[in-house]
Amino acid sequence: MRLLLICLLTAFFFSTSYGQTLEERINILEEKVKQLEERLNRIEGKEKKTEVISPSEDIITADENQKIITYKVLSKKFNPMKLKESLWQRSDQIILKMVFKNNTNKEINNIKGKVVIHDKNGNKLMEKTVNINKALNFFKGMEIKPDEEVKMNVEFDYDNKNEKHKKVKELPINQLVVKFYPTKIEFSDGTTKYVRYSQ
Repeated sequence: MRLLLICLLTAFFFSTSYGQTLEERINILEEKVKQLEERLNRIEGKEKKTEVISPSEDIITADENQKIITYKVLSKKFNPMKLKESLWQRSDQIILKMVFKNNTNKEINNIKGKVVIHDKNGNKLMEKTVNINKALNFFKGMEIKPDEEVKMNVEFDYDNKNEKHKKVKELPINQLVVKFYPTKIEFSDGTTKYVRYSQ
């Protein structure tokens, strides 16, 4: 639809713009196309929306040793891609089996954050954004209760040409440092807290 309108506008413009230089025609056309794009965006409701973080009470300040959501790594394994699983697993993977604990005093629907793997020298080797919830374990309820632990596999896509990835694959888990940084906590009462980290 958008492409059709732009094509029609272009054809109409060039058919009615005799007496103007080519550069003038192009400048006017660019302005018309821009106006048309803005109108289409308004009609389609696609104006860019930004996530609003209001009042300071919605923000929790923490350091990298945060205790809001504690965690531990239970195991690490390498999972090569199998042909029969290629529809949902597009690459080899390194999988960390982890457990996360809700140390707040409220029930939680979802915890968004990132799991980062470093070597002992502090060099970042791999990173993965995660959502922690009980969507796949709903038999015990959907909310993560205070002091409740949730186990999940964190899957990192593995690139055999990446030396950092090879290091994670080859080193035992006790030679790696795994950190979890929660960034957004959605509580069951509808409130949300954002975690900001002090430098």
